Amino acid sequence: MNLYRRIKKLIGKAVFGYDLLREGDRVLITLSGGEDSLVMTHYLSEWRHLYNQNLEIYAVHLDMGFPKDEKDYKKKTEYLREFCEKRALHFIFDKIPAGILAMEAFDKGTASPCFVCSWNRRKYFFNLADKLKIQKIAFGHHQDDVITTFFMNMFYCGELSTLLPKQEMFKGTLYLIRPLYFVEKDMISRFVAKMGWDVLENPCPFSGETKRAYWEKFLKENIFSLDPVIKKNLFSAIFNPRPEYLPEPPKRGK
Repeated sequence: MNLYRRIKKLIGKAVFGYDLLREGDRVLITLSGGEDSLVMTHYLSEWRHLYNQNLEIYAVHLDMGFPKDEKDYKKKTEYLREFCEKRALHFIFDKIPAGILAMEAFDKGTASPCFVCSWNRRKYFFNLADKLKIQKIAFGHHQDDVITTFFMNMFYCGELSTLLPKQEMFKGTLYLIRPLYFVEKDMISRFVAKMGWDVLENPCPFSGETKRAYWEKFLKENIFSLDPVIKKNLFSAIFNPRPEYLPEPPKRGK
């Protein structure tokens, strides 16, 4: 099976397995311009034609306010606009001060810059979804993100949890969906290279220094590299809990 069909099959596994898309859905794609969001945008645009679903899709790219080469950035955002228009998608470009607020928080030591940036970004998407009557917000998280989040939640939160393929928000008026849930990052990178798409690099000055970036690299270089079956089994374990072999919290004394 070629790479295109493999990715399509894995996206279908998520879409059909978790009822991610329905006839007439209004979908907002978070289009950062990175590899993951480009692949997600491409496949979701095809989904309407392959399965005759009357989907109304809005691809949204945000200028987060981080310092960057403005001339190059303008060129890349025009590329994203053309990328969407070729696929008959609504393209929305907007600017928010999330990056500036994140850097200010870092300088003052008042909050995690990643938290500040993510919070403001999600707030924007939720408000826009309400304005456009959106039912689904699609994020480009992939299998590697799911595994990394699983470990990070153990290490830093003391719980067994991870990203969900479909997450209910606001009592079911909105859902966060992750169509790339079963797709490996390596497959995404190879497909983008094969297609020759122009990728917009993340301008965030903290992107390579976060805890997530550290653990992504650690898992790839020190765990996944030991044996190809390890990554597969780690991902499978998320779907295969054995409650009978996990202790309940001890009873409190009187």
